[in-house]
Amino acid sequence: MSDNKLQVKRITLDGSTTTIEFPFDCGKYLIKNFSDADIYVSFDETFTHDNSVKIPAGYFQVVEGNEWLGGEPFKTNEIYVEGTGEIEVQQLCFH
Repeated sequence: MSDNKLQVKRITLDGSTTTIEFPFDCGKYLIKNFSDADIYVSFDETFTHDNSVKIPAGYFQVVEGNEWLGGEPFKTNEIYVEGTGEIEVQQLCFH
């Protein structure tokens, strides 16, 4: 187990869909878009722009997986991002 109390990655996107993987599962991520263009974020590897979260250039957003009432909370250790330029992804809750 990692002793790192902060799970964060800073990445430069190249225009293709990038898989960002962490050592722990989490259902809530903070994504900062430092680039000059919009980025698209999803928990599904085969996403489209129409069914993903769009984060405009220079903005940040918390992206949280949907939870079913009475079911297990959604958690994953991978998030998928498409765009160009520098971004930062931080897990906000991990186990």
